[in-house]
Amino acid sequence: EYFKKFRLNEYKNTFLNLKMYSRSSIYLTIVVAFLASILLSYHYILKYDRSKDSANNNREHAMIKTAVSVPWTEADRILKDIKSGKNYFASGGEQISEFLPQKLLALYFYITGHEIYDSKMNLKINNGKLPYLIIKTSLYYLALLYFCKKIFSMFPLKNCFFIILFLAFEPSIFQYHSSFWNVSLFLPFEILLLSLLLDQSENILKNVFIGFILGIMFMIRPMIFWYIFPLLFYLFILYKKKSTKPISGLMIGYLLILVVIAFHNYKRVGIPYFMPTESKFVLSVSLAPQILAKKENLSVEQAKLRMKDEIEIWIKKNDLNLNINNSLFGINIGGKEEDRIKYYDYIQKTALDIIINNPLITAEYVFKQSLHMLVLNPVYVKYFYQFEGRGGKYLKSETHKKWIPIRIIYSVIIYLVVFWGIINSLKNMKKEIIFLLIVSSAYILAILGWMGIPRHFVPALIFLSIFFGNGMAAILKSNTPNISK
Repeated sequence: EYFKKFRLNEYKNTFLNLKMYSRSSIYLTIVVAFLASILLSYHYILKYDRSKDSANNNREHAMIKTAVSVPWTEADRILKDIKSGKNYFASGGEQISEFLPQKLLALYFYITGHEIYDSKMNLKINNGKLPYLIIKTSLYYLALLYFCKKIFSMFPLKNCFFIILFLAFEPSIFQYHSSFWNVSLFLPFEILLLSLLLDQSENILKNVFIGFILGIMFMIRPMIFWYIFPLLFYLFILYKKKSTKPISGLMIGYLLILVVIAFHNYKRVGIPYFMPTESKFVLSVSLAPQILAKKENLSVEQAKLRMKDEIEIWIKKNDLNLNINNSLFGINIGGKEEDRIKYYDYIQKTALDIIINNPLITAEYVFKQSLHMLVLNPVYVKYFYQFEGRGGKYLKSETHKKWIPIRIIYSVIIYLVVFWGIINSLKNMKKEIIFLLIVSSAYILAILGWMGIPRHFVPALIFLSIFFGNGMAAILKSNTPNISK
């Protein structure tokens, strides 16, 4: 009788596993996550679509503030330029940050007929923000459905279930669908890119499309600019002597996007550039002063002022029409755009000189910042809405301090599962795919680790999701056959 009961439980567990780890359960996971994301967006819009006075007596929108507000301001300028009779290519101002988000915002508000700001340049409320969030969320979960089709042919359903569960619900990712941070627009294209790369096709047109998608990702997050080089190396080790066509296709698709951006800026201001100017002054704001302060035993503010004094001397010497009296480096600089671009080139060179000439200080600082970046923050968006944006109020709060040990424990658990997934993947997956996933994750850390912002590591979680799924399947003692081999 004991043997019969044991066999009955075994059959029951097998049946439950078959139902839980089926394609239908995976699709259901995506649908439930999509609906949950819409409900969260609705909750946030209902609660936080409002403006209030900040500490410096400025009006600040609870959801759209600090860096998030930049595309909205530029989108408003584009709309006003077009309505005043300017053509599309002549509209807008200097390409300070990402190229695409403000264009999509302008298009959305042009189609819907809503206005972005009122006459006092305060963000309007109840002007179609929720449908915009739903559109972005739809893109993500549609990309996830497409990704399913790719991984079903590569991994057992149990592994696929945990990969999709992670991508659909992991809170560090999930929270951004209900926010206006650009990362929420970036992730669908990243998932699409990964899906296409897993195809491992030599077809030149497919690789042109991969390059095109990579170019779109660059228009959303410029930090991806150098990622083409790991991809080129990946294609080379994958196809070896046959890599000429796929590599050419990738470069053609990617360069096509860069040409479009450069042409747009040329028509607008007469200078064909494609890198946002923020990428040239960000080192002078967030890295070089910290290195100089450590070297000279100064405060960071003192280091910034010393750099600013030297820059002002250079501006006068080169007779540039600029005004940085009330600004530090690239922020709110007045003057001609042509002169500002020369200025950005100079401060980038100055910052790089400080960084390169102090390798030990730089390495120590970057290492500490990278460790901070690796601590996932699954509650960031919630508290970003609750706290005032200016002055880093949330980061200085007791609430932030309370969450640090919880976040560390959560991050360690995620990374342990990922690590176990890597160990098991070494036995079962193609080494080229393992290389792609690890190098892609390391690229995110290497290119942005020095900023120490956990939000910037979120794209790496997309690449690590496959290891997480394999790790969970292995932990639950999945009977895993050779996969992707």
